[in-house]
Amino acid sequence: MLSTACSDEQNTREDQEFTGREMVYDLLQASEFPIEGTVVFRERMDKSIQIEVRVSGTSGNALHPVHLHYGNLSIPDADLAAQLNDLSAEAGESITIVPRLLDESVFEYDYLRNFDGSVKIHLAASGEGSNVILAGGNIGIAAEKQPASGRINIAVCKSE
Repeated sequence: MLSTACSDEQNTREDQEFTGREMVYDLLQASEFPIEGTVVFRERMDKSIQIEVRVSGTSGNALHPVHLHYGNLSIPDADLAAQLNDLSAEAGESITIVPRLLDESVFEYDYLRNFDGSVKIHLAASGEGSNVILAGGNIGIAAEKQPASGRINIAVCKSE
């Protein structure tokens, strides 16, 4: 169990940046690599969304691409909604502020609740590694529709 303490100054600064609304989704292992974690969507005071991806099981100095896709994990070649900052294997995290999606539509917290999408972490940006999904998870409506038990199919996606 990890426990952290923040100073009053840190708490005040965070209170000024975020509204307090957030959604957390699990990221499931999607390959032979034992990587899993969470993705947190936090509403910022300017109504943009901060997406925080945190995983365990990564190490070294690699950078792993992270994508927000339209559609659930099982849709092959799902369209890219947003390209997130690469996940640092050493830190096991990626943090990205997303005010708009790639199609220029506004991406706000209330929209997220009805978003039919998924998050996928790739092994590499190009080559064979781009077809390896390390971890992934459904978000919004896609998460609500997934079966409570059983295996979830994770398809390779468009990464461009």
